[in-house]
Amino acid sequence: MLNLKAYAWKKRIALQGHTLSYMQELGQKQWLNDHQLRQLQAEKLIRLLQHAYEHVPYYRNVLQQAGIVGTGGKVSLERFEHIPFLEREHFHSCFDQLTSDDLIRRKWYENWSGGSTGQPIRLLQDQVYFNWNQALKMLFDQWSGRDLVDRQIMLWASERDLMVGHETWRTCMGRWMRNERWLNTRNMSAARMEDYLAQINRFQPVQLLAFVESLYELARFAEERRLPVHSPTSIMTTASMLYPHMRDTIERVFQAPVFNRYGSRETGAIACECEVHRGLHVSMLTHYVEVIREDGIPAQPGERGDIVITCLHNYAMPLIRYRIGDIGKWADQPCSCGRWLPLLGEITGRMNDMFVKTGGELVDGRLFVILLGTQPFIKKFQVVQEDMNQLSIAIVLHQDVPDPQAKYWEHVDLIRTKCQYLMGEDCQIAIMFVNEIPATASGKYRYTVSKVKTR
Repeated sequence: MLNLKAYAWKKRIALQGHTLSYMQELGQKQWLNDHQLRQLQAEKLIRLLQHAYEHVPYYRNVLQQAGIVGTGGKVSLERFEHIPFLEREHFHSCFDQLTSDDLIRRKWYENWSGGSTGQPIRLLQDQVYFNWNQALKMLFDQWSGRDLVDRQIMLWASERDLMVGHETWRTCMGRWMRNERWLNTRNMSAARMEDYLAQINRFQPVQLLAFVESLYELARFAEERRLPVHSPTSIMTTASMLYPHMRDTIERVFQAPVFNRYGSRETGAIACECEVHRGLHVSMLTHYVEVIREDGIPAQPGERGDIVITCLHNYAMPLIRYRIGDIGKWADQPCSCGRWLPLLGEITGRMNDMFVKTGGELVDGRLFVILLGTQPFIKKFQVVQEDMNQLSIAIVLHQDVPDPQAKYWEHVDLIRTKCQYLMGEDCQIAIMFVNEIPATASGKYRYTVSKVKTR
C-alpha cells in the first residue's frame, strides 16, 4: 500500500510541475561549499532583479534609484544593500505596482498572510514558487527522518488550510496519497485532546507536524493525565516561537526530537533545524536572507537584527528585501553537520514582541514568556503593553478552581513584582483571570504584544 501511495503521489506531483526535480537539486546542492552556494545564489538573485526591473513597475523605479541598473539596463548586486526595504504597508499602497506585467504567461494564485501582526496582506505567487516551496519542505522532512509518504499527523490551527467539513475529493485524495491526517487545534477541549491522542496512538505517525502552541498544550495535557502517547520518529514545529520550556516538554512527553521550521505565508519555508539542532539552516537556493541591525548595518553573528527576506523564485510578485517583522541572530559558529547553508542561531520574536520602558530601553518579550510559561498553574497567558507604563496580563488557569484570586494570589503578586522589575517601578501591572484567550485569524497564538512602537 505504501508503495502504491508513493507512486500515485509522485505521479500527481509530476503533473503539477518540477517539485521532485527541485527536491533532488536541493538535496544534492545542500552539501556544496560556501563559495559554490553563494555563486549559485547570486546568479538567481541577478535573474530576479533583472525580471523585477523589466516587468515590475515598483521595482523599475526602486532599482534605478538605488543604482542597481547599469549600462543597457543590466542589473548588478554591487549596490544591493541600497534597495529600500519592502514593508507590509507596500502591499496595501502599491499592490498593482508590485505585480509583474507578464502574469498572463504564468500560473499564479492569490494568497494572504495570516495577519498575526495586524491587517492581513494580499499577495500573488506563481506555480514555480509553489513547487520550490514544496520541494524545500520535503527536504526539511528528510532532515527529520520522514520520507515522501511516511505517515504524518498535522496538528493545525488555520481554518483556511483545514477547510474542516468542506474538503473536496481532491483534497481528501491528496491527503490519502501523502499518508497524512489533519487535526484541527483551534479550540481544544479536554475531550478533543483525548480524542487526538487516541488518533495519534492508532495511526502511529512517523512525524508530527504541528503549530507550536497546539502541540505544547497537548503534551502538557497528556503528561498531567498520564495518558499513553505514541512516540514518532520526529516532530516538526512551525508557525510561532518555539521556547526552550516548550521544546523540553514536547520532547519529554513524545520521546522524540523536535525540529523547528521557520517560514511565512509571504515567503514560504525559509529555514529549518538539521539533526544537530544548533540553529536553523537557511535555504540559500530559494531565499536570500539578511539580518539587519537597527542602524541599517548588517548584523554580525550573535547580534540581533531585523530579518529581511528576498524570495528567489516568485516572479509573479517579487519580494525583494522584505522586512518580514521577525527579529533574529546569525549563529556564532557553523554547524557540524557538514552543510554550508547559513545558520540562524535563533529567531527571537516579532518586532512588536519587544517592550519599551519609559526611558526607551527595550525589553525582550521572551522574558515574560519564561516567567509565566514555567508556572504550573497557568494554562495560557498573554502579556500586552498598552502604553509605555501600562502592562496587562491575561491568565487562563490550568484547571478550574472556585476562587482563583484567593488560591493564586501569592503567585500573582510575585509575578507582578517581577514584571515591575523588568519594566520599571512606574509601570502599572494589571493581572486578570480569563476563561480563554483567542488565537489570531491564522490560528497562531501570541504570548506577548506591544502596542508601543520601537522605531
